[in-house]
Amino acid sequence: MRWMRAVPAALGAGVLCCAVAAGTATADSSGTPHPVLLVNGNYDARPGERVDVNLQGVDQAQGKAGVTASSHAFTGRVHLRWYHSQWVSGYDALVTLSPTAKPGSYPLTVSIGDRVVGRDRIEVSPGQAPRFTVAGVPGGQVVRPGQRISLRWDDLHPGQTGTDFTVSSRALPGPVRLKHDDATDFYDPRAFSATAEVPAGTKDGSYAFTLTGPHGERAASGSLTVRAARPGDPDYLGRVSGPAFFTPSGDPGRATTNGFTVHAGGKVDVMWHDAAPDPGETGSLTATSPAFAAPVRLAPDDSKGADGDAPRFYGTADVRADLAPGSYPVTVVSHHGRVRRSESLAVTRSLTPTKGVDAGVGGGWFGLAGGLLALGTAAVVTAVRKRRPARA
Repeated sequence: MRWMRAVPAALGAGVLCCAVAAGTATADSSGTPHPVLLVNGNYDARPGERVDVNLQGVDQAQGKAGVTASSHAFTGRVHLRWYHSQWVSGYDALVTLSPTAKPGSYPLTVSIGDRVVGRDRIEVSPGQAPRFTVAGVPGGQVVRPGQRISLRWDDLHPGQTGTDFTVSSRALPGPVRLKHDDATDFYDPRAFSATAEVPAGTKDGSYAFTLTGPHGERAASGSLTVRAARPGDPDYLGRVSGPAFFTPSGDPGRATTNGFTVHAGGKVDVMWHDAAPDPGETGSLTATSPAFAAPVRLAPDDSKGADGDAPRFYGTADVRADLAPGSYPVTVVSHHGRVRRSESLAVTRSLTPTKGVDAGVGGGWFGLAGGLLALGTAAVVTAVRKRRPARA
């Protein structure tokens, strides 16, 4: 798969030259800009694939006589069209190689009118039969439950048609439709792909994958082995630590389990570390506790503060306001139930007002203290008034 896509209207010649082969070019003796020929995708191209032919260093007026590209790897002479942007301009064409081109090296010439201004070569590789591949992401034929897999159908072969392809398997939650993606298969117009996730509960075994065509006909098949991590595997159960706690506005690196306290009705962040999380589990980890208003989803931490540390996850919990002071367990279950860890969270008295105390301005403990202070002040004033002598 040649994934690089040419973007001649957005990149200068100097940048493109780093990624592609630049052909030879001629120039006028008058000092006008040298035409520069850039060809993208011309190495190991299969019959039916596309190459991008780009001529820069000429203005629109110079090309009025017609800019064309010729090669026996093409089905005929190709006309290049003018393009212009704030970065670069020139003449360009996306050319499909002849489906019947034989393997070999083919000369390429680009001309303005009858004058050849650039030369290069098109390297054509042998064609291949349609191919269906199923693999783990990033690779491999053995995948873990919950892992993502890639599905790809490449039928760049004379006579192949249709664009509606579907893959089915007991290892998939449902049929998966394959689509052509120019971002990854710009040069191959007959490549169709998709990614899917093997469900976390999939049992160990070998699974068949069936590709069906536009009319439901079976076009190809493949297989993949699903196997959960076992004792001795480097990713078996990972190396977990936690749950640990820190204040939502605090430093995750200071998360602790030693006497961490939070008041009823407050908030606390829960931290979890795992050196090798199970595939597909990083989006479903939760922390539960009778002290929490609801289970807390622990999201992956992709901040720079996690560099050099085992993968870590955290989320913010709302502590119930009606809790009595005490110690409450916080539990995280991971590796699809095979790992279960709990730590204690100390909860202190609520800072919110209790029943019967005004919750308005000055309410709660502060309101109660203010009320007592006001009563004391009133008593002092009354006593002072009682000691004042009567007026004559």
